Amino acid sequence: MRLGLSLVCMAFVVGCTQTPVSRPPVVDASWRANEDDRVVSSTRVISMSSPNIQREKGERNEVTPIEPIAKIEPIDQPKQQTEIPPAVLSLLEQADQLKTAGDLAGASSRLERAQRIAPTEPEVYFQLSSLRLEQGNHEDAMNIAIQGVDLSGTDQAMKRDLYTVIARARDALGDSAGATEARRLARAAGS
Repeated sequence: MRLGLSLVCMAFVVGCTQTPVSRPPVVDASWRANEDDRVVSSTRVISMSSPNIQREKGERNEVTPIEPIAKIEPIDQPKQQTEIPPAVLSLLEQADQLKTAGDLAGASSRLERAQRIAPTEPEVYFQLSSLRLEQGNHEDAMNIAIQGVDLSGTDQAMKRDLYTVIARARDALGDSAGATEARRLARAAGS
């Protein structure tokens, strides 16, 4: 009796001193699944051969089909990056070439056209506000950049660039407090 109790205690102590096994983290990557990977409900019939006679009486050789789990739906699908339409990209490229050539009026007309085609694209607002700043139209540059900040959503790099344009425009307008605040917001938007 005493030996049995000693063995039980020893097994308990050994079990407590073993290193716990860690399991790998579970990561939901269901948003990566394509249509072939997704499970859809279907009724399946599983046929089995006749019961094995050598088994004990009363034991049955039946298989109960398991209902498939519901269709996998993405839980944390990444936000879709909106692509700039090809026409707008072409206009941005033309504007850049015209700006480089010194034709600021031609670049401005291309950017205004791109703005009409894609009125919610913050890149267009950034390019247009930068051009207005270069043209010396500081008030317009600031207003266009403010509109671009409102449209930039979670794009921190775009917000930073737009706040930098706002800071430069406010400096040129003599609003040093406004320029300081815009620089602070640009730093807060990220590196």
